[in-house]
Amino acid sequence: MATVRINLHNVIYISYLVPADRIRPFVPKVLNLVPDENNMVYISFVAMDCRQTRLSAFPFIKFSYKQLNLRTYVSDPKTGDASVYFFNSGVSLGFIPVLTRLIGISWEKITFNLNKGYDGKYNATGYWLGDFNFEIDTALSKELNNSTVSHITNPMMGFIGPEGKTRSFKIYHKALKVYSAVLNNIKFPLPEEKGFITYKELTNPDSVLMVPEAEFIIFLPPSKV
Repeated sequence: MATVRINLHNVIYISYLVPADRIRPFVPKVLNLVPDENNMVYISFVAMDCRQTRLSAFPFIKFSYKQLNLRTYVSDPKTGDASVYFFNSGVSLGFIPVLTRLIGISWEKITFNLNKGYDGKYNATGYWLGDFNFEIDTALSKELNNSTVSHITNPMMGFIGPEGKTRSFKIYHKALKVYSAVLNNIKFPLPEEKGFITYKELTNPDSVLMVPEAEFIIFLPPSKV
């Protein structure tokens, strides 16, 4: 078993509650969605600045990149533990998708810039099947710790891949310091075109969260589900 350590900075979670029936066709049947009492589930865009990524086999080789994930929340079919299912993951460094596909993880090459301003605003721009951009404001942020935050940020198991080709991988991180934020504006055609959310929903997220810094450990290779 190999590990990948990543120093994450400026991790932004923009999350939406949408009908579970809308999302169910896009999630492998082996995975159970985790709906609320109104049969709504969360989907999230998670943006991050990945720095000093290093493999356990080559600890002195480090590289950095930007990453953007589109995901929902499921339960592990073996343990019932809270988990994440990744619809799509895009990274800004071209050779990474080539490497991940060798182990059954289909990441995509995207154009992505994520910048932090002195005024507490974070600006993201890029191209992923269309131009996208968003801006969040953390000027009035406060640290949060509630069930929604735990549901979105705590899962330690990830699943990726379509029906019949789904893979799982374990994740570890210490308790995260999570802060509130406000979405100022967003344009992101990918989830609209896929039918995950509407334009009206896109501009009105249920929550916007930000983690300034964390270290994640990913255990590889992934396992077949």
